[in-house]
Amino acid sequence: MTGAMYAAIGGLKSHMSKLNVIGHNIANCNTYGYKSQRMTFRESMYSTLTAGSDGGELAGGVNPSQVGYGASVGCIDLNMSTSTFAASGIDLDVMINGEGFFLVGDKDAISADQLSLTRVGDFGVDPQGYLVDGDGRVVFGFATVQNPDYDPTAKEPGENATAEQKAEYEKKKNPTMISTQLVPLRVPVAAAAPTLTNGGYPAGTTNTEGATPNWLEGDAVYDVLGPVTDNKRTNINVKPGDGPNVADNDPNGATKSQQAVNKDNLRVSLQGIKIDPKTGLVTGTNTKTGGTVSIGCIAIATVDNPSGVTHDNGPYYKAMEGAGDIHLNALGGTLNGKYLNNQEITGTGDAQVVPPYSDAIGTGGKTVLQTGGLEASSTDIATEFSEMITTQRGYQANTRIITVTDSMLEELVNMKR
Repeated sequence: MTGAMYAAIGGLKSHMSKLNVIGHNIANCNTYGYKSQRMTFRESMYSTLTAGSDGGELAGGVNPSQVGYGASVGCIDLNMSTSTFAASGIDLDVMINGEGFFLVGDKDAISADQLSLTRVGDFGVDPQGYLVDGDGRVVFGFATVQNPDYDPTAKEPGENATAEQKAEYEKKKNPTMISTQLVPLRVPVAAAAPTLTNGGYPAGTTNTEGATPNWLEGDAVYDVLGPVTDNKRTNINVKPGDGPNVADNDPNGATKSQQAVNKDNLRVSLQGIKIDPKTGLVTGTNTKTGGTVSIGCIAIATVDNPSGVTHDNGPYYKAMEGAGDIHLNALGGTLNGKYLNNQEITGTGDAQVVPPYSDAIGTGGKTVLQTGGLEASSTDIATEFSEMITTQRGYQANTRIITVTDSMLEELVNMKR
């Protein structure tokens, strides 16, 4: 046997691998969120017949003489660039225009490392009120919670107010806020009917006739921020029966629930649920009270090397070796300057303590969302067919090497006759 035979066999195997990649790309030409793959060839091992020389005082240098033994698979990588928008007309279908992934997974996941990455935003709300994708995996993000610093009596400072006064007002003016704890996004629970016993009417009210209730039945009851531990503040889920003073005993000043939760743990009934393209904020209209209910902001994850993610199953990826670290983002600067788990910068001067940089929440850069459709496959049929032709010809040429080598060996054997 000659080296040409083995080189051709290596070429055949490599071209077949490339054809497998091309076939996979073409098979997924209509798969939403699919990222096409590219295979490159690499020269195989070499045999050195004569070594090179730098030359001497009298003779000049010579180049090394080497014979290669075919080709092998170099790499098979992903084209993670943004593909075209495929309109579907469904409000909760959303595409990431730019870098990043959605985070989806099981409800009990507590960190981004435990979640899967995906570019397919075929979202909906399940019967339990969770925002889920088409495979039933829960979508993670930053939930809307009660603002522990909310003060309904806070007055807007005048034009001559200091920056500290303006910042203090901004901190107190809204009854809700976006938490920086990464959690499954879920529709808030609904308020029970207001009564005298559950605090639904102002203190001292004895006759509900004509009295203005503190809330309406079916209003959204948001989770609260829990106590601070190790400079981290987590969300506390409001449970049925907690009543209007769910956090009264919190020594760290977590907010009150303000509304009694229905005992059956029913969720707010929403219609017209939509996603804000700039911020990823999911909102809907309360079908019972007519008010706007905020669920939270969809988190966008980025990795150091997007092409290095590992396929998990279907449209899902994992940030394993080669991808780098996961960085969390809230689009539109919603949580700009904030840190995961509601961590805050404490102290001043030399005593200042800043949370880890890895916990900083980014803005997502130029990434925005496009609603009403999904990301189309990045397979380019014209490119794949041209690659298929060149691959076929390369395979054919390698088979010809085997045929010619066989003929030469036949002639060698026939020399004895």
